[in-house]
Amino acid sequence: MQRGPYGVGVTTIELADTSRPTEANGDVPGSGERKLTTEVWYPAGPAAAQPEARDAALDRDGGPYPLIVLAHGLSANRQLYASYGRHLASHGYVIAAPDFPSSNLLTPGGPRLNAVLEQPGDVSFVIDQMLAFSEQSGHRLEGAVDPEEIGMTGHSLGALTTMMAIYGAERDDRIKAALPMSTVGCFLPDGFGGDTSVPILAVVGTDDLITPPVTADRGYEGANAPRYLVHIRGADHTRFADVDLTDESLVANGGVGEVIGGTFISDAVETAQALGGDAMVCLNDGPGPSGPAITGARQRELLRTVAVPFFDAYLRGDSASRDLLPELPDLLPEVTIESDVG
Repeated sequence: MQRGPYGVGVTTIELADTSRPTEANGDVPGSGERKLTTEVWYPAGPAAAQPEARDAALDRDGGPYPLIVLAHGLSANRQLYASYGRHLASHGYVIAAPDFPSSNLLTPGGPRLNAVLEQPGDVSFVIDQMLAFSEQSGHRLEGAVDPEEIGMTGHSLGALTTMMAIYGAERDDRIKAALPMSTVGCFLPDGFGGDTSVPILAVVGTDDLITPPVTADRGYEGANAPRYLVHIRGADHTRFADVDLTDESLVANGGVGEVIGGTFISDAVETAQALGGDAMVCLNDGPGPSGPAITGARQRELLRTVAVPFFDAYLRGDSASRDLLPELPDLLPEVTIESDVG
């Protein structure tokens, strides 16, 4: 999908939630606050430098805009999803991508999987701050955000964060639509959707060796309508982010547990128990590559192509975009879509 009509501005905001602590991590002491360095991509004038213009002026003529919180994966960070954030911003969205305090790539003491248990609270805090900036006279983001049009998207552990933020005790009912990629679905309990209905489009790579389809599909299976399940044939896990690292190279180096460190298995078990899921199911869900691999660039292009009409449909109420969603496989040969719109 082509870039949208807006230029893209980007700014980095240092947030600190002083009401919640950061736990100690091994030998690294904890903190009485949670620091969330947040990258914000937003619509700017069409003359803004591409692919993004640092601290450019917000295009206020088209605002206020829908807000989408973008949650990174384990041992990743906000900047690894820049192409995704920029693209959504070019189509008239404000994207807030925080570095979570204890799961990002540069976490002191190493990123921890069980940090996800605190991340829905971080998401709500980021939403609070973005709404406050939008109401603050003279702020760069004054008038940027429509409080009635808030969505969320996330990858891997960020996808699990997304699911936790829209369902159950941790849900934030301001979030009106969600797009998780490669959900760690085995951590979710049976019936996690309950009576909650938030439009969801779950994106899954058929060649994912980290959260294979039988795991990631659970994010769709337990959700309520309206819901969509997008399979991208030949897509893997890691390359939804802006990286050249493949799943095969990650697995060859010992897998996620080896990359993250010795606490990975115990953290996974703790997290699954806390959420009511079963980490061992993840470990037993074997990979299932199904065909020729696609490039990382194509994988990310397909993600962007399905994301824009989904958010247009369910944040902007655009009926043409809603009608387009089931027709995307006719336009994109690598894509299949299952849906239940109620």
